[in-house]
Amino acid sequence: MESDSDVEPGGPVANRGPAVWAVTIATLVLASVFVFARMISRYFIVKRFTWDDRTILLAWLISFFLSFTICLGVANGLGKHDEDIPASHIATLRHCEYVFSILYNPALMATKTSILIFYLRLARNTQMLLRFASWLILVIVNIAGIVLTFMNIFQCTPVQAAWNANYTGATRCIPLLTEFICAAPVNIVTDLAILALPIPVLTGMRLPSRQKTILVLTFTLGVFVAVVDVVRVYYLQQAITDVPTGITSDPSSRFGGQADFAYNASLALMWSAVEVNVGTTCACIPTLKPLVLRLLPAMLYKSKDNNGSRPSPSDTSDKSQNQRGSDNPSVGNNLNNSGVVKPEPVAHGALGNDRQLASPGPDAPMSAMEFLTTPDMTSLPLTYSANRSRTTNTLSTDHSYENGVYFGFVNMTKPKSMLRASSRESWKYCTIVAILFFLWGISYGLLNTLNNAIAAVDNMSTAQTIGLTSAYFGGGYFFGPLLVGEWILRRDEHSRSKRHRQNDENIGGYKATFITGLCIYGTGTIIFWPSAVTNSFGGFMLSNFVVGFGLSVLEVAANSFMVLCGPSEYGETRLMLAQAVQGVGSVLSGLLAQKVFFTSLSHANTGDQSSSTTLINVQWTYLGITLLCVVLALFFYYMPLPEVSDSELEKSTEQLPVDPTKRSIGGLQLRTVSLILAVMAQYLYVAGQESNSTFFNSLLLSVLPSQPKSGMGAASGAAVTGLSGLGAADPDQPPGLALSLSDYLTVGHTAFAVSRFAAAYLTYLAAKNPRLPQPRTVLSFCSFLCFLSALLCVVIRPSNANLLFIPACLFFFAEGPIWPLIFAIGMRGQGRRTKRAAAFITMGASGPAFFPFVMYGIIIHGGTVQQAYILIVAMQVVMMALPLFLTHVKDARLMVDPHLSRRGRRNEGERPMNEVASGGVLADGEPRADPTTITTDFYRGDAVAEKPHRGFLGAVSKGLSAKLNGSRRKSSPALEVEHSEGSLAA
Repeated sequence: MESDSDVEPGGPVANRGPAVWAVTIATLVLASVFVFARMISRYFIVKRFTWDDRTILLAWLISFFLSFTICLGVANGLGKHDEDIPASHIATLRHCEYVFSILYNPALMATKTSILIFYLRLARNTQMLLRFASWLILVIVNIAGIVLTFMNIFQCTPVQAAWNANYTGATRCIPLLTEFICAAPVNIVTDLAILALPIPVLTGMRLPSRQKTILVLTFTLGVFVAVVDVVRVYYLQQAITDVPTGITSDPSSRFGGQADFAYNASLALMWSAVEVNVGTTCACIPTLKPLVLRLLPAMLYKSKDNNGSRPSPSDTSDKSQNQRGSDNPSVGNNLNNSGVVKPEPVAHGALGNDRQLASPGPDAPMSAMEFLTTPDMTSLPLTYSANRSRTTNTLSTDHSYENGVYFGFVNMTKPKSMLRASSRESWKYCTIVAILFFLWGISYGLLNTLNNAIAAVDNMSTAQTIGLTSAYFGGGYFFGPLLVGEWILRRDEHSRSKRHRQNDENIGGYKATFITGLCIYGTGTIIFWPSAVTNSFGGFMLSNFVVGFGLSVLEVAANSFMVLCGPSEYGETRLMLAQAVQGVGSVLSGLLAQKVFFTSLSHANTGDQSSSTTLINVQWTYLGITLLCVVLALFFYYMPLPEVSDSELEKSTEQLPVDPTKRSIGGLQLRTVSLILAVMAQYLYVAGQESNSTFFNSLLLSVLPSQPKSGMGAASGAAVTGLSGLGAADPDQPPGLALSLSDYLTVGHTAFAVSRFAAAYLTYLAAKNPRLPQPRTVLSFCSFLCFLSALLCVVIRPSNANLLFIPACLFFFAEGPIWPLIFAIGMRGQGRRTKRAAAFITMGASGPAFFPFVMYGIIIHGGTVQQAYILIVAMQVVMMALPLFLTHVKDARLMVDPHLSRRGRRNEGERPMNEVASGGVLADGEPRADPTTITTDFYRGDAVAEKPHRGFLGAVSKGLSAKLNGSRRKSSPALEVEHSEGSLAA
């Protein structure tokens, strides 16, 4: 990275110091100018000086001393190689580097704290989500800043070894650059959160287009901070190529952890200073409106106002003074340039009493909205403001939002309930949500290859590698759906009940779940960065857990959205196509991992391959996924998507040919039995799928004559070279295989995706032609084919190893359609607990928590790989309980078969097709008789009295029903019927 400017005139001495000095001084001057302008605007023009102003002044003071340490360091050798630094300068240089490391995190902490305090003032009395999110990020920023500051202070033991260049005793130090890059995810995540938080508020304001454009651009200037942070991370990554990633006791590399630290780290330190100074600059820009009005009013006003004259600064100042004390941003939000009032959610008690409004004290804080709007936009009479603010408008219930939703720059038609969406409408919405399926397909495709690469780089055992998969599925998918997914998905239902009924900010539903899942998933991908730098097994476990947690939250909403949005007879088809897109993403990411990211791992085992730089490409890919998650979260925020309430889902079951609450096996409700079997089948299916993926390489290698059949060597899935004189130039393709192991796995994943496309077409035809196999029949066929192919992998022992791939590939092909079929069928007939059922079925993906370890134990304790596959065969046998139940229990067939439910509807010809609801029924059909007294058989036309179930099974039935139906709230209590097992058993 040397250039002509890096060479001093006196000789060929590489020196980055001049460039570091110039850039640092330039950004410090820029920050100083904006801080000075903010002080003039706030103290002399507005005459209000609040805590965010005090905090930004503190941030500027810290950044000044931070920049000073860099400049002083440049004067003493920063930017030069160690041999070019005079011995007399080393002590001062070490002091500068140490002080810089201490000041960096407090400077960032103070800047972000100032911005978040401003957000809290902006969201005062309104915008509950912005307020709570600001508090959360404020806590994270300050806790992380304090912890990292103390880590930098005590980075060496003893402490004086960090700054005393002449210390000769034993030391233990944390490499500074490694600590910096491990802290980078916190900075990036908080930068993105601070950038994204106010955008929904700003775009929702009713302002003239010029003011709104300037306003949004002003806040989005913070994107430069995120860009600078990414550039800084790049230079940190470049500087730590040869740095020890753990605690080191090498006395020659105490501070910084490497030789030539002053040269290698100079650009990273420079970009750190740029990040701090640019952040301070961007934090000041939104507060400069009063100064801009005095100096350049034409930037915010058109040449003439509505009356033909431009307001003077004195007029605007008077108007601003009249509005102080009403610290309610909704006043500015609710006006547009024509004086039309836009209803905006306002919390109860937001403004206090009228006397406080009419007579603000002289020390009353200026409204944060006055920073954002010109005075003519906040000049509403106080009386009108107070009266208007007392009106509570609930977004989910107010009739003024029934036909349209205002999203800031455009007006969009509010979508109707997803149960009433037509085929064309559902295609539009489902295509948008399919983006999420492709996203987690990419994540899943990287999973196994990435875990194997991590194991190779960090010399992990096979058990540790399996543990990474277990954390992803067994941890993330077990806790995510029930703790977050189902709770957020039904949060709007909770808020419509009892004391929350009048709450005007009901946060929940599909859109909120999508955004929450994306945020958690993006956090997990960014956690991978420090884990890869430090080769930390615990960090990789945490990253996999958080990624799986976020994706499970997404799956709860996305899978159920696909099933429910549109005509119900095509629910399996929609979900199958979306899951096929996920399969395509898995294939593409797998190819990317094998052919681009980890090509070096497939060659000879050289010592230099096991360095942290092996994972650099994946680090940047995951950083890109994190940024994509932020963009998608904003996209889904503005994209109107249909929703559905629990009461609508309950009503949708009223025209099923069979009562889902009818007693079935063990005295349980029919829908309860179906759900339990669906969760169990999903649990075993995913366990078998991941067990097969984990030991796929081991299976093919085990039939080669030169490879071990059992033991640790067989369980590792890596080709053993050098046996019987048969070395392998490429361990990924040992002698005897026509294709490499990674290519065979890619072919298997391709068959997996192709089968989903084929099954989607078959279910589409079945919805139109009842004579074709129904989804439950397709599920039965695929389950049997999985059993047969897994059994063949156990019993056949071909002399040609390539022949064993045929049943293995058939297993991939057969398992493809099973997940979406189980999910869609399991949701049918669940009524008001449909969303909860979706969460339970998604939780079924936690099967890989244990079963791969069981297969691993069989192999290392003397069993062959083929014998270990008997466990997968057993899983397929138990899993077939669901297809057998659906096939041989008539009521179950009536409940889940789309064409049968249509045939059992009443007055079908009088209702349009696009009113088909969940479970193949109409959302507004004629109610059936009270299920507590009779059960109607639509095919016999008679009614049979329901007998109460007592004893142990009855008690179990009642308890399970209470769990599945617990905490149920009514949004329309007058017309809802509770089909509880407790009442049936009474």
